Amino acid sequence: MNWDTILDKQFKMTDSGRIDRIRDLYTTFNHQVDLQALKDCGYLTALEEMMEPILNNFDDRSPEVIAYWAKRGMVKECHGDNDVMSWSEYESKTGYRWEGPREQGIQNLHKKWNSFVPVSAFRPENKDRKYPVVVVLHGGFNPISIIDGWGFVQEAAKQEWIVVVPSIELDDILDEILAQAKALYPVDESRIYATGFSYGGFMSNFLGNKRPDVYAAVAPCGAPISNGLVEKAIGPEPQTPFDGKSRAKAMGVYMPVLNIAGNLDGNRFPVYDVGYPKDGAPDMMWHITPDLIVDGINHWLDVNDAPLLSVDAVMALKNDPNATEVEKNIGLPLSEGRKVVADGIVNYIGDLKSRDGVTRVRIMVEMNMPHWPTPEMSRQIFEFFSHFSRDPETKESIYTA
Repeated sequence: MNWDTILDKQFKMTDSGRIDRIRDLYTTFNHQVDLQALKDCGYLTALEEMMEPILNNFDDRSPEVIAYWAKRGMVKECHGDNDVMSWSEYESKTGYRWEGPREQGIQNLHKKWNSFVPVSAFRPENKDRKYPVVVVLHGGFNPISIIDGWGFVQEAAKQEWIVVVPSIELDDILDEILAQAKALYPVDESRIYATGFSYGGFMSNFLGNKRPDVYAAVAPCGAPISNGLVEKAIGPEPQTPFDGKSRAKAMGVYMPVLNIAGNLDGNRFPVYDVGYPKDGAPDMMWHITPDLIVDGINHWLDVNDAPLLSVDAVMALKNDPNATEVEKNIGLPLSEGRKVVADGIVNYIGDLKSRDGVTRVRIMVEMNMPHWPTPEMSRQIFEFFSHFSRDPETKESIYTA
């Protein structure tokens, strides 16, 4: 196999037109990745397959891309081209002012969104069938087309779930988009979920904290989980201030959460080593400490009525001969843990159970992985989501084994 053929394939990374190669993800941006190991285990083949619809084809509406999804049983449609986002009107309505670098944040100029709907939803015999919906959020300055190559839609095709990909990720704009989706497609309102990667991970964490009335579970990826506190608008993407108080906690309901990241994505794992450089590499997360990571996890444990972690117990794991392999690599004491090898990659999955014995907080670490999604990430997200729904009337979280 000529791995360079795969590594040199190109894709559109940003809305402003920046073109990257697969190689850049694993060498240029993070030289700690053992690229030879990825070649030897066959992972690059799985990666190329996942990214197929965005590689060397920068128009996500091209006949080739539409045909790609049709072959997988999904109808891809694009919406909102003419729905201009007026930030001045938004400010007058909400009091929130956003001024971003418009030459980069093209996705924030219209309320665009893409949908991927199983072909079966259009068949007459399924007129009474309802479909779960996953809202997938893009990263900072990423075009929404990048979602086509992140694995979420490929897994949704296998599960026959609807995927909604918005350009603007604010919760009230998402309300408008979901209302449009409900008018067009057979949406199961008890099974609406949110996930995303990088900045989309931060925003799905935000949605989990703010909107338990809409989402049955969330899966922030490529970003740490936290209380979502935003004292003032920050960053180049739209993000409104938030007080950091979980609405689910206030409502007395659960909000299940799954957090996934690579062990080389900001050096956040194992948690007891957060903030320390690995192998002499520059520490990209010097401002993150074990205390901050544990505080973020404890926020979600509290929301889901699970025992809290202590920083002392986390730090003690480093030299604990009785700690399991999973606990050592995640860096947390766990209720349960397991090791999953998929596409040649080792993944450690840790459960932090609620007091009723249900896993509503799950942490997954992908070994030898930088800041980029993997096929197994999507598989684990859909498996986790499949256990949870939300009563549209009472807003209670419902668990199904």
